[in-house]
Amino acid sequence: MISFLLSDLIPADTLQELQDAFSEYTGLAALITDANGMPVTVGSGFARFCMDLNRKSKKGCKKCELSDRQGTILTLQNGKPAVYRCHAGLLDFAAPILLNGECIGAFLGGQVRTGEIDEGLLWEKAVEYGIDPDEYIEAARATHIVELQSFEKTAAFFSRIAGVLSKLAYQRYLVFQQNQNVENTARTQSEFLTQFAAEMQQSVKELFLYLSNDDKEKKTEHIQKNVDMLLARTMKLGSIVEDSVDYVNALNGVFELNESVYEIRRIAELKVSELLAKADEKNLLLDFNVDPKVPMLLMGDQGRISTIIQKLLENSIRYTEEGSVRLIIEAEPLSYSTILILRFIDTGVGIEESQAEHIRTYMSSRGFSDSRDEEFELLGFSLVGYCVNAMSGTIALKSRLGIGTEFTIRIPQLMVEGGEL
Repeated sequence: MISFLLSDLIPADTLQELQDAFSEYTGLAALITDANGMPVTVGSGFARFCMDLNRKSKKGCKKCELSDRQGTILTLQNGKPAVYRCHAGLLDFAAPILLNGECIGAFLGGQVRTGEIDEGLLWEKAVEYGIDPDEYIEAARATHIVELQSFEKTAAFFSRIAGVLSKLAYQRYLVFQQNQNVENTARTQSEFLTQFAAEMQQSVKELFLYLSNDDKEKKTEHIQKNVDMLLARTMKLGSIVEDSVDYVNALNGVFELNESVYEIRRIAELKVSELLAKADEKNLLLDFNVDPKVPMLLMGDQGRISTIIQKLLENSIRYTEEGSVRLIIEAEPLSYSTILILRFIDTGVGIEESQAEHIRTYMSSRGFSDSRDEEFELLGFSLVGYCVNAMSGTIALKSRLGIGTEFTIRIPQLMVEGGEL
């Protein structure tokens, strides 16, 4: 049984900042509650109908709090986002914030309607709550109208945000449980929180601008491109805290693979699109190429593959001032498996041979050595090493000062039936 409260693990002011950003860019009301449905933040963007009328009435406020608890309970029952109607007939959603599978809170949003109001029902409620019926109905008319399908998409999107909060809560939980082992890693979360709020604002803004575009003539490719951009930014929201959780787990001997069928081309495309802005800032060419011999579908841990690609591309961009950063993806058959080859080539500053040898040894030993190098951990080399070792892969590094660097990662994967080009 989890004994921690949500506010023990994530500061209330952090939750408030994220919630305010959500409400500002969506126009929806937002609230974060604990596992009992009690608010841990101050409501953001609440409609006048809700804040000035329902919640200022003693009976109405109790009904609102009951609706908040209803949303939290719905997520508690199945661990999934829930869309429901409040006591006054408005549409709300709740996304669970979990810790080790247990609900410790919920991200609530909504206060919108899908159609015309039921004036007769609202008149009865106004009388029951001691509110002027005409004022009550007028305020209800002023609430936003949305399509149910669009609202459900919104709920699904923000369940991802709740998922990242869950991971952050888990990481802080590990700090309490494994205090000395993970304290240094935990300190990096202050940087994450600042970045998280800014990235979430931009992601939410782009999402709703896209969903609000009713152009029926959109081509499939155009739609896919927009979705990919949104997905890349959303993935970026959780990348820092996900790295911390993975690293802490690895330190404690917990590093489970999560294998599934994936498309390496899709992963490469998403990661490159995510990092294009950083490359553009330095006028670098960033691209990738997939050899036609690479199977269309592979079986493996796409999350770990994605982490390796992101970390090594980020470092190549960081240490390259002019020229290019390229990812080349190849494959070789080996017995019943396929060796996936990832080559990261840049025209950066290069690495001295003594330092390169230290990096090779360090990355190849992660998971088998207790030695730590804080600089390498910040660069993601530890996490890359853990990922490659966990998947029985190998790491090679070639570099020349002033010429550039090439990392080559070789990882055995399974080719899925029908996955050949």
